[in-house]
Amino acid sequence: MRIPTFSILLLLACVSAVSACASPTAATGPDDREAIARNGFSAADIGYVLFDPDSGAVLAERQPAKPFAPASVAKLPAMAAALAVLGPDHRFETTLYATGRLGNGVLDGDLILKGGGDPSLSSEGLAELLRDLGALGVTRVTGRFLYDTSALPEMAEIDAGQPWTAGYNTGVGALSLNFNRFRFDWARPAAAGQPVRVSAWSVSDTGRVPLDSVTVQVGAGAGAAFTPLTATGGDAEGERWRFAPQPGMAASLWLPVTRPGLATAHVFRRLAAEAGIALPAPAPGAVPPTATLAALHRSEPLEVLARQVLRYSNNLSAELIGLAAARRLDPAVRTLPESAAVLTAPAMLADPRTDWTGLRLLNHSGLSAASRITPAQTMALIRGAGPAVLALLPGEDEGKALPPGVRAKSGTLAYAKALAGTLTTAGGRTLGFAFFVTDEERRAAMDRTMDRRIAEIPPEARAWLARSRKLQADLLELWIAGL
Repeated sequence: MRIPTFSILLLLACVSAVSACASPTAATGPDDREAIARNGFSAADIGYVLFDPDSGAVLAERQPAKPFAPASVAKLPAMAAALAVLGPDHRFETTLYATGRLGNGVLDGDLILKGGGDPSLSSEGLAELLRDLGALGVTRVTGRFLYDTSALPEMAEIDAGQPWTAGYNTGVGALSLNFNRFRFDWARPAAAGQPVRVSAWSVSDTGRVPLDSVTVQVGAGAGAAFTPLTATGGDAEGERWRFAPQPGMAASLWLPVTRPGLATAHVFRRLAAEAGIALPAPAPGAVPPTATLAALHRSEPLEVLARQVLRYSNNLSAELIGLAAARRLDPAVRTLPESAAVLTAPAMLADPRTDWTGLRLLNHSGLSAASRITPAQTMALIRGAGPAVLALLPGEDEGKALPPGVRAKSGTLAYAKALAGTLTTAGGRTLGFAFFVTDEERRAAMDRTMDRRIAEIPPEARAWLARSRKLQADLLELWIAGL
């Protein structure tokens, strides 16, 4: 099924023409005013809706039509849409193709590593491909070693409004490995006059591999340990960073991979050498029609991957799954905002009674301070997801257990907190809910002064998030006990 661009534009035009009746700031349902005041919030910064998922009847609400930053709550509708489009049994494939002839262990032709957008691809998956290649008797390739990323558009980062150094703001592409993060290790010189020792590693559950696509230049500097030497920390030649050791900094840090296809190819070449297969340096390319399939690695079913995304909230996984589903609907999709619009359109078309005014999802992970969604829109998407998807939701928020009977997707950005899912009341009812709190002014002020070299959020933002989590807990307790 493809959702044509003109249909999306028509839908958005129709939605914009609807008169959006602003809901009153006051809430209906259990009295939440004491909880809001106790946690130091303004009622204007909070929105929620508590509803019956079967009938759609609203039992409690506050500002249900006000747009809020969804943060990682955006992963819930993205996974629901992807499961509907691709199917729960869909598996992502990473493949090896060969051209030419094989004789006496020598492939007299090209070897091509082709990515299929597998969000769970690890070094172990590459090793599986190499075992199959070795079983064919290949020990050397005389032609080229190519990597093919044509299945998905490749991007250097998820969101340009995030720090360059944030391990959660990685590159995105059809060949993505070990969640597109690398570990940077460094050590001060053992004696005066000796250089600072640095290294970069692609790390999986079973070990680490030197990452040859990363170059780190050591120098002096104050205020930031890392500065990208190109606009986004990488270019066609790989990652290039300037490192300036700072007092008290850790000896190991996680940094984002911004050229995922190239990085994956370099790791594959390293692993091939360990397996006794000599490959030339990697270069970008495409699988020709005459190539022969040499090896195939398949991911776990999408249902398993979606459950992991909803629990661990990995941004890269959400983007890759969302992109694959959106391109199934419209192969012309090239950007994350386009992808999010295409993937959300079927749900919007299926529920014209919901006022979709103000909905703005710029990607599938929620990693954007500019995305917006209302509590009422979230309610419609939760109901559209259905029981099978809601059953995939975890009973925890960022690794901490939620109250018994609560299964939800959480979302966290500096000055934005969200939680959406289902809860079981003290009376045994199963209800749906969507909760948001955002401080627009503080977030905007933080963004205006952001230093993209620094990933840490300010202490005052951490304190704000601690209060928002307490308010979230208080409201859940109120709803569970009172309805």
